[in-house]
Amino acid sequence: MTETIHARMPTPDEAEMLQLPAGEPVMILRRRTFTREGRLVEFARGVHAASRFAWSYTFKIPD
Repeated sequence: MTETIHARMPTPDEAEMLQLPAGEPVMILRRRTFTREGRLVEFARGVHAASRFAWSYTFKIPD
């Protein structure tokens, strides 16, 4: 799985749909998940208000 996260200013439609105050950026989360053989099985793109967005990752490190 690969996730990419970046910030940008919202489009007018995004600002309206998310009810954002003027000047608030959005966070864009893009996720692609692949099988072991490399076949794409999931694609997701989320647009989130920056003030209401948090992310957390947990990685298991092999012994």
